[in-house]
Parts: sequence; C-alpha cells; structure tokens
Amino acid sequence: MPQTVRVAIGEDVPPLKWPACCPECGTTKMLEKMTTRLGRVNSVRPNLGGGLTMKSEILYLTYFICPDHAAETRWANRLLEKSPVMYMLRFISYVGAIFAFALLLGPRPLSSFPELGALLALPVLGIVGVSSLIWAHLATSLWPIRFDPDQDVIIIRFRQAPYATKFRVMNLEATSSANTEELPWFKRKLLWQLVLMALLTAAMIYYFES
Repeated sequence: MPQTVRVAIGEDVPPLKWPACCPECGTTKMLEKMTTRLGRVNSVRPNLGGGLTMKSEILYLTYFICPDHAAETRWANRLLEKSPVMYMLRFISYVGAIFAFALLLGPRPLSSFPELGALLALPVLGIVGVSSLIWAHLATSLWPIRFDPDQDVIIIRFRQAPYATKFRVMNLEATSSANTEELPWFKRKLLWQLVLMALLTAAMIYYFES
C-alpha cells in the first residue's frame, strides 16, 4: 500500500540514507543506482531588460533499484516531473482529454469525426497523455511529489509500505515530526500573499471609483 513521507532537507539534518534494496520488490541483488530530480521555483523577479528572472533549485535523489523495476520507475517519474516542459505537455494532454470527452459525449456522430482532419490529433494526444499519466502514478516505485512551499521539506510517495518503513528508520531525524510537521493554514505564506493581493485589488478599485 502506498505511503507518503515528509522528509526534511538542508544543512541542519544529515544526508538522506537509502535502503540497499529495491523499493518495489525488496530484492538486494543486482541493484543499480537511479537518480530522480525534483525542482522548485524560489523567486521570480523583474529584471532591467523588462523580463523576469527566475531563481530555482534542483534536488537530486539517488537510490537503489533492481533492473526489473528501474525502467518503469524512470519513465514514470519523467512523466510526473515538475519541469516547465512537462507542465506544458500535461496541460496539452488535459485540454486534449476535455476535447475528446466533448466529442464523444456531444451530438456529433462518430462517422463525422474524420471531417475534423488535423484537429483529431488533439483529442488523441489528450487520451494518450492522460492514460500515460495514470500509468505513471501506478507504476512509479518511488516518486518525489513536491517541495513543501513554506518549509525545507519534500514529500515522497513510496508504493511499498515496508520500504517506506525502512527509509524512516534509516532517516529518523529527517522524517521526525519535529522537523517535518506541516504548518497550520494561518502560517502559510500563500494565504497571506492572496490576502495582500485581495487588499491591494480592493484598494485600487476604491481609488479609481472614488
């Protein structure tokens, strides 16, 4: 059964240790190393050229896995990767899937679909893309889901609970609740950023209407 683990990172906690076994089947034979990356945007600021300067951080996680499960986990994590290119491809897939559902559930008969020509590529791409994402969620043995936006904490999903338990035991400090406890809603930066934006918008509307 999948388990999600919050893991603290940074200079205040020891480097992560990984069980010397496959995260999927538990074998200790013929293991190879796999590296999965996880990124986050730290800041976006305007620059002198009139554009935006983005400061980002990439975290690389290297763990052991057997050859039988390495390929599917590698491809699954690539599909689920938090990168601009994959965000764009996933967006296209979702749009295409919506288009496909609209075609299938709409009044247009199936016999008229060829009349759409090249437009049919979008719903086909959407169905293939969404199906691939569903497969990736089911196939990945170890998936770093995301950074916590307000803490130096990453969220990792392990498909097998025994492996997740071994990982926790080997990284007691990094996975302890004292270092990874989720902030309450009223301490979240995003909340206060939204409140500030709402107040500024209300102030501008009041200024222009007065």
